[in-house]
Amino acid sequence: MMKISGGLLTAVLALLSAHAVSAQGTEKNPLALVKTLKCTFPVYAVGSWKAGVPQSQIKQAEQFSLTIDQIDTDSGSGRVTGTSGPVEVTALLTVSSLHFMERSVTGTLNVTTIFVSGGGVKRFRAVHSRHDYLPMSIPGFESEPTVSQNYGMCDATP
Repeated sequence: MMKISGGLLTAVLALLSAHAVSAQGTEKNPLALVKTLKCTFPVYAVGSWKAGVPQSQIKQAEQFSLTIDQIDTDSGSGRVTGTSGPVEVTALLTVSSLHFMERSVTGTLNVTTIFVSGGGVKRFRAVHSRHDYLPMSIPGFESEPTVSQNYGMCDATP
């Protein structure tokens, strides 16, 4: 009978566990079939640096909303329409979420993540993060990075 060391056994179990997770695949994710999402975000957090020290504030806001349509998880694409009109985005479907990434040549990065849990197959938890920085310095003013994260829900529509 072959004897397996504890370390080897742990490694084998980790590989089997990873294989079991990947065997579930993204095809069981209900977001794989969604073509349009209407999202609302009533709460947000804003980050800033005061005298070089990071700070954040949580705020209740006027309802921020966006629509994500033309979702194609096979090609990894979609379109987000928010406050500045429609923008083509990259889509990434995972086992438990669907991510949308918008990036610009000026350095702006927006990421929206829709989570499978928390609402079934028609209503989903969501977070939208914005990251922007345009370095500028004029007498009496120096720009700071603009960062925020919005929290809300998305509804799948036919």
